[in-house]
Amino acid sequence: MTSRATASFLLICVLVLTPMAFCQTQTPTPGANTALKSPDAVLFEQAIQATRNAHYAEARTLLEKLIRSYPNSDYVARAKFSIGDAWYAEGVLQRALMEYQDFITFFPNRPEVKEARQKIDAIQKKAE
Repeated sequence: MTSRATASFLLICVLVLTPMAFCQTQTPTPGANTALKSPDAVLFEQAIQATRNAHYAEARTLLEKLIRSYPNSDYVARAKFSIGDAWYAEGVLQRALMEYQDFITFFPNRPEVKEARQKIDAIQKKAE
């Protein structure tokens, strides 16, 4: 009986543990999740990172590329608004003003419209 129980136990162990030997747990590498993201999302994230690092020209270039390359992307409105923010942060207020006005024209129902109007007002007050 003991040898039969031992044989059964070993068989169960082999059946359960063998598939586990072929399963490898993969540890994610930094930046690897960008492979799973759409190209427009990757461009937007790169642009936001460039903005955080005060690389405003690079951010605008990436955002403009996103708008040109993916005109139907869900990120287009945010990209247009962010271009205005990059100009604003750089102190090029007339360009920022134009971008915010374009944003309101093309995306009048977006929640960012209120913020765009506030920034337009602030720019106009600075110009006075």
